[in-house]
This record gives sequence, structure tokens and C-alpha cells, in this order.
Amino acid sequence: MAATSGLKREGEPPLVGRDLELALIREHLHGTGVRRAVLLRGPAGIGKTRLMYAALGEFGAETRVLTVKCQESGAAYGAVRALFAGLGLTGGDPAEHPWLAGSAALALPALTRDEPPDGVPTDVYGVMHGLYWLTASLAAERPLVLAVDDLQWCDEASLRWLGFLLWRAEDLSVAVILTLRTEVEHACPEVLGELAAACPTVDVGPLTEVAVRDMLGAALAVTPDAALVGRVMEITGGTPFLVELVACELRERAPVDGLGGDALRNGFGYGAVVRFHLDRLSPERLAVAKAIAILESDDIEPAAALAGTTPGPAACTVDTLRDAGLLSPDSLAYRHDLMRQAVLDATPPEERLALRKRAARLLNDFGRPTEQVAVQLMHLPEVPETWMVTVLRSAALGAERRGDPVTAGRYLSRALRRDPDDLDLLSESARVLAHTDHRTALSRLDHALSLTTDAHVRCHLVLQHVITSLGVQNSLHAFQLVNETLRMVESELGDSPADHAMRTLLEATALVSGLDEKSTVRRVSERFRHHVPPPGETAEERLLLGMLCVLGTLEGRPAADLVPAAVRALGVGDVSLGGWGALGSSFTLCLADEIKPVESTLTTLLEHAQERGQAWNSALTAATRAQMHIWIGNIAQALSDAQLAFDLVTRDLQVKSAVLPHCILAEVLVRRGDARGAEEVLGLIQRPRLDQFTVESHSYMISRARSRAALGDLEGALGHLLQCGDSLAEAGIGSPVMAPWWYDAAQVLADLGRHGEGQDVVDRVAPAVRRWGTPRAEGMLAIARGVLASGDTGIDELAEAASLLDGTPGRLEHARAEYLLGRRLLERGDAESARERLRRSIDIAVLCGDRMLLDQAVPALGAAGGRLRRGTESPTDALSGCQRQVAERAAAGATNREIAEALFLTRRTVEFHLTSVYRKLGIRGRDELAAVLADERKPSA
Repeated sequence: MAATSGLKREGEPPLVGRDLELALIREHLHGTGVRRAVLLRGPAGIGKTRLMYAALGEFGAETRVLTVKCQESGAAYGAVRALFAGLGLTGGDPAEHPWLAGSAALALPALTRDEPPDGVPTDVYGVMHGLYWLTASLAAERPLVLAVDDLQWCDEASLRWLGFLLWRAEDLSVAVILTLRTEVEHACPEVLGELAAACPTVDVGPLTEVAVRDMLGAALAVTPDAALVGRVMEITGGTPFLVELVACELRERAPVDGLGGDALRNGFGYGAVVRFHLDRLSPERLAVAKAIAILESDDIEPAAALAGTTPGPAACTVDTLRDAGLLSPDSLAYRHDLMRQAVLDATPPEERLALRKRAARLLNDFGRPTEQVAVQLMHLPEVPETWMVTVLRSAALGAERRGDPVTAGRYLSRALRRDPDDLDLLSESARVLAHTDHRTALSRLDHALSLTTDAHVRCHLVLQHVITSLGVQNSLHAFQLVNETLRMVESELGDSPADHAMRTLLEATALVSGLDEKSTVRRVSERFRHHVPPPGETAEERLLLGMLCVLGTLEGRPAADLVPAAVRALGVGDVSLGGWGALGSSFTLCLADEIKPVESTLTTLLEHAQERGQAWNSALTAATRAQMHIWIGNIAQALSDAQLAFDLVTRDLQVKSAVLPHCILAEVLVRRGDARGAEEVLGLIQRPRLDQFTVESHSYMISRARSRAALGDLEGALGHLLQCGDSLAEAGIGSPVMAPWWYDAAQVLADLGRHGEGQDVVDRVAPAVRRWGTPRAEGMLAIARGVLASGDTGIDELAEAASLLDGTPGRLEHARAEYLLGRRLLERGDAESARERLRRSIDIAVLCGDRMLLDQAVPALGAAGGRLRRGTESPTDALSGCQRQVAERAAAGATNREIAEALFLTRRTVEFHLTSVYRKLGIRGRDELAAVLADERKPSA
């Protein structure tokens, strides 16, 4: 693929009859709409490319114009590479190029044919994120126009990026103009449809009879008569390119036949014109014409070799084809794709296939990039030779490492045609298809497993099966496979470091897959009941150790017993294993109230994901950190992280099955006094079989219960809470703090006056709380007992709860204990003590940002005769989650671009949020922001 140079081709006739279309294009490209873009649609030869170049010619010299003409069967990111090729971004040290600063550097895998230096597959979203910021860098320097011709041939990776850009280009000085042939079906119509939906469309139709007359007059230097114009309209249907060919024909025939309507022979058309010139070529020159059509390359050397000649004679043939008007004057490209197609159509199918096969071999022998060779191989119905499979595998690896698993999957699927039972190919194709077609990926892994009994091979396949199954939220079969494999390889794997690592990894994935759904938790618990925890010296051991900590937490083992192992498992560097070990140990440490190492780890993981443009990992880690912030009573920070996670999965990744980001954001909204907003967020969850998942189902039930309770629906809330408790018990989950349904249920039952039922709930969970053994859990149990007990007994229990919770990370529970105790003291008539407790509750709630509790505690303080010494609201309470994210990073000194890169936003969105932040906080700029955020939470009562 080569970028088109220049804005007007020499020798082209003037553009006629297109004033309306040009006006519409100007309106879309130069107007004030949300995005400056236009898609020109129409059949071949209708004049879309001419219109595009006419529109480009209207931009001033200060505008940078990048153009590309897509080619059929383009390689991964081929259109993108051609579009940016003229900028010299890949020469020298790309890291030194100012246009590739920051997140723009993530675009490099798409811009070069070289593999990433670490050999690791590139994150798909990260590459698109990088290309967006490269475009932003260019547009920041001067206005930018991107023109893509023949979109129907565009490779899928480039097509997806164009759609990605269009939905985010509103704040960039960028205009996009695209052309599309309507009679050709794209290989990915759904991707093309999404792109078209983001782009205004101009349908380019046939020329009028008047325009055809004017076009003929300009070409023939005489005014044609009506009969000739009518005959041309009849032949061409008003298609400009065909009218141009007719004019050329007439110029040649006029001296003999004149310029009347009879001057044109029947059957005239593209094919006839091409065949007319081809018939006049010698066999040697005809072979060159066919070679150029097959290769679609500006390189004369392989074209000559494919034609069976040398570059010298081949160049002479090129001149002949240019003189005949078939080839462009400045390249080996046919003047129109229809002319190239006519050459191919004039070649018998058997000869075409033979040429494709020979072209692939020649390109391979010439050492051309494997993806260029693969383009030819993809035209073959079969892959008959071993070297072809090698080429397709290499091309697939290159596409995968550039962030295009779709193209990689196509290459490997074609390679499988030679041997559908090739284990390596089945595994490789399943790996790349796991990004786009989980069903096929799992089917290929199942087929591969049916073909081998080799222990080491099965281990690798089963590990791959587990990871793929987690992606489709159905790991039951994977759990069965990993258990069968563990039993099978117990006697077959040796004591070598590699075998030890494999065995450890299998055990860890048994935990990961088995703990994913409730129905297999008991089986996991039984299998690992007497398992000796590994020392945590390797990444595999830390992964296993982290997952064993998760199991121990779910079982409700003593927190003090789990914490040392969880600390050992906290190896942040193990992101190559998905970060599961770090996230697993963080789960345990957070619930055990060992917060400092958790916060540090999650921050490191989040920064790692953001630097690499990994939107999914960023969302997962941000959601986990938001959950931690809620647990330690930092609602403002929780809002920031929860909003980031929610926006990434809904706005950017559009993951329909996401659950935790919604649940966590809903909990934050309830605490901020927006229960109805929480209900709306929870209503967006669409996970199939949600009630079967270990973490997600119980998080959902707790979140739903708390939003219903905040809206006054105590019976509805109680139903969700009791369902949560029954579900945990059924699954064999004994943790009292993972989803503390009993803590909320006791308070709801107390409010409903059903104290006996509440006491049954407390008695049911008390042994698990004592076994877990943290002061927070004991304090929560004391709260539950206190709200259910009457008189001094209840007061004593609540006082004990406040004492237990004081100084722990459980600030929300501490604030609630103080509030409940103050209210009880007031009911007993001890207003002075009540005021003291209520002021403590308000102080903590202000520090935490717990508006829900403040709405209860402030009126209670007034009823006790107390007054607030200062207001309970901070100006920062008015900030939305998005505004909070932006404000925090701006206060830390990040530029608008750095903020946008980290949060996967556009720069204009950041500017909009900052303007809102300044207005809400009553400040003039970011210089005052850090002080306001640092001062936002101080005791108020």
C-alpha cells in the first residue's frame, strides 16, 4: 500500500456536474458539526475519488493532508501505515520523535512491520489509543486531513481505528474524508456499519445529461450533438469514468468514423477498453500486465520475475500500459481498480491461482514481509505446501503482536486447512480467536485436547482453555478439564523447574476457574484443604499463593493466618500472569484491613495498565481500588476510581457483561445520597447467569439491597440480603466480610421491628465473625447486636462497637456505631452524651464523604439540642466522578493531555471537566486546586 501523493492527477479532465456534492462535502468538512467527516458512497467509476481530491484541493497550505488508497487483502494496519508513512515516524529512534510522545508511542506496533521488542502481543485498545494520540499530536501542530480512498478494501484493524477516531475526534483539528464502493461487500460489514454510523454520508450518483455533454465537450474540444450525448448516456449510464473512456475512444475513432452517435461500438465498457489494449500486447508484455494486477505493488523486480522477464523489459511494458491509459503515471497501480479487475477477469481462473501461488513463492524468496506473502496465500483455496503454513504462522504472529488478532486468526484458520489436526496451529489460532470468537477458540482447544495424551502438551492447552473460558464467563468445563489434567500429570511431570512451574500454574488455574462460579467452590475447598502453601519465590508460586489466599478468605479462615501468605504473594511484577496473584492477595489483605500494601499494589498495577493503554486492565484495577476505598471509608476517592472503571467498560470497551464496576459505582452513589442514580446504574447490568458467579452475584445483591434500603424499601432490601446469605451458605462460602449481608439485615430487621429474626441472623454468623477475628468484623457484629437489643444492653453493645472500630480502617462502620449510639442515648434522655457521640459520627462521616449518614446524623444532633460548629458540606461534594478524576490529576501537576491519556478521554473533555471543577469550587485555576482538595475534609461538628 502506498499513500497517494499530490492533490490532483495530471491529465485529468475538469470536474463537471458535481456542484451539489462539493457543497455538501464542504458543509461536512468545514462546518461546525460535532465531527468534521464525510463518507462518499457510490458504485465504481462514479467519481468518488475525483470528488475527494477536489475537496482536498480546497484546503489551504497550512493544512497537512495525509492520503491512502486501500488495496484488496491489505495486511494488518496496512492502511494506517500507508497513511502515516510520509511522516518518517519509524526512522531513527521513534522515542525521540515529538509526535510520538506520551501515549502516542503506543501506536508504533501499527506503524512498523517490525515486531515489538519484547515479543509480547500488543493490546488492541492500546494501539488504537496510541494512534488517536498520534493524530492529536499532528492536529495540535497544524490542521490535519485524513483521506482514505476505497474503504471497501481497507484492512479490518485500520477500519476499526478509523471508527475509534471518529467517535473521539470532536476536539481535534481533524477532518476525515472517506470513499466507499457500494457494490462491493466488505469482509467485516458490521465494522464498516459502525464506522458509517459515525460519519455523515454523501451518495454520489450518475451525471446528468448536461454534465455528460459538458464533459464530452471539454475532452473533444467540440460541442457534441444530442444524438452522441444520448448514445453516451445510454452506454455509460452517466458514470464519469466510463464517459472519460468513451471520450478517449471517440478521440481515436473521430478521424475515421466522425463524432456521431454511430461512432461507438456496442459492448463498450471498462472490460472492452482493457481487452482492446491487452489484445494488442505481446504475450511477454501481457504477462507483465497480469503480474502487476496480481501483486499490487510499486516494486518492479517481483513483477518482472512473476512475468518471467527482467526489470528492463518490464519497465518498457509499464510505459506502454501508461501510454494506453491503463496505469497511473506515477506508480505501478492501475488507473482504476476496475481496470485491474478487468485484467484479472481476462485471466482464466486456473491461471490466476497459479499466478497467486507463484507470486507467494517469489515474494517469499525475495525476502518480502511475511504478511505481504500471506496476502497472496489467502487467495488460494488450499495451502498445499509446508512453507506456506510457516509463512501464514509468521504473518499471524506479526499481526497479533501489532494488535490485530482478527487478521491473525484469519491467517491461522487458512493454515489449518492443510492439517486440521495440527496441535500447534489449533493452539495458536485459539489464542488469537479468544479476543474475538470465544466459541471457535474453545472448540479448537477441545479438538486439540482430543488429539493428544502428552502431559506437557495437555497442560498448555488446558491452561489456555481456562483463560479463554474466563473471558466468556463460563469456566465450569475448564475447571473439569484442569482437575482431570492435574490427576493425569501427577505421575508424569517431573521435578525439573519447568515441570514444577507447570504443576504450580495448573493448581493456580484450578483455583481461578473453580472459584469463579458458586457451584464449584466446595469442590475447590475439598481439593485444596490440606495443600501446603508454596514459598512464593516464583511468579507461578505467587499466583498460586494469592489464589490460595482467596480460597482461605472465602472459607472464612482466620485473617491473621492468611495475612503473611498474602503479603508474600503480593508480587506486583507478575503482571505477565494477568496480575491474578496480586489481585487475589489484595482481596485478602483488604478484607483483613491490611490496607497499605494493597493501595500501593493497586496503584502500581493501574499505572502499569494506563501507561500501556490497556483499558480492560485499567477498568479491572480501578474497580478493585474503588472497592478498597469504600472499605476504608474514602468515598471521594472511591467515586473517582469507580467512575473510571464504569466509563471504561461502558463507554470505551462496551462490555455488556460487566458487573463489578456497576455494583461499586452504585455503592458509592448510595453513600453520596443518590440512591436513584445507583438503581439506574444497577439496571444496566446484563450478565447472563449472574446468580451463578461467586463474587459478582453477591456484590450485586448487596448493592441492590443498599439502594433499595436508601429508597425506603426495607422489605425489598431484606429480600436481597436474605437471598445473599442463603446463596453464600449454599456455595459453602463462610466469609463474614466479603458480602456482609447480615450486618445490613440486622439493621433492616431492627427498623422493621422484627428483632427475633434479626437475632437469629446474628447468631448464625457470629462464629464466622469470631473466626475471622478482625476488630472491624467484631465491631460490625457488636453493631448488629446493639441495634437488635433494647435498653442498656443495646447501648453497651453499641459502645463496645464504637470502641472496637475506633482506629481501624472501618471508618464508615465506626461513624454508624457512633450515630446509633448517640440516638440510643438520646432516647434514654442523656442528651449531652448523645451530642458527643453524634458529633463524632458527623466528623467521621464528613471525613469519609458519607452523605447518607450525614443526612441521618445532622437532624439527630439537632434533636439532641446540638448545633454544627461548621457546615458538613465540602465544595468538592458537588464534583461528579469524572470531574473528581480530572481534578485529582490536575492537582498533582498533570497536564491536560497527560490527564486525557491516563483516563482515556479526549483533551476537550478534560478541559470541559476542569472548567466545571473551577466553577463548582469557586476557584480561578489549577494553582488553587491542590489546596482545595487537600483541605476538603475537616471535622465539622
